[in-house]
Amino acid sequence: MLTGAMTIIEPGSSAQLVIALLVVLINMLFVLKLAPFVDDADDYLSFLTSFQMLLTLLGGLLIKTDNPADPTYDAGMVGIVLIVVNSFGFIALALSLIALHPKVRACLNNCSKSKVARSDVSQTQVMPISNTKSTNEDGDDKDDNKLKNWET
Repeated sequence: MLTGAMTIIEPGSSAQLVIALLVVLINMLFVLKLAPFVDDADDYLSFLTSFQMLLTLLGGLLIKTDNPADPTYDAGMVGIVLIVVNSFGFIALALSLIALHPKVRACLNNCSKSKVARSDVSQTQVMPISNTKSTNEDGDDKDDNKLKNWET
């Protein structure tokens, strides 16, 4: 969408940048909500790179729509900010590659387990089910510990 389709939409206009911003925002929200990767680190890295693209396109839109006779934004400063923003993805990628090493991964896992063990807050989001029996609509006893059939 960002490479092929964007070339035919008003080439060189600010509308092209706005549509690209919307495409990147929708992609970023899908990645944030669906978490499509097996490893959480990959989901975070994907979100970070989508956010980088969003900020890069926003910086491009600022430069594109600025008045050249009386500039509001210093193009040199926006360029420096964009370089810094886009370097975060490379730094995060390098850290995630370092985290793939078995010794580093073991250390990270031990640190996260010790934090969970020290935490007073329960990590579960599901309410425990009691061992009591109740009666369903047909008057039959049912066990609350069994899996419920939601097709009724």
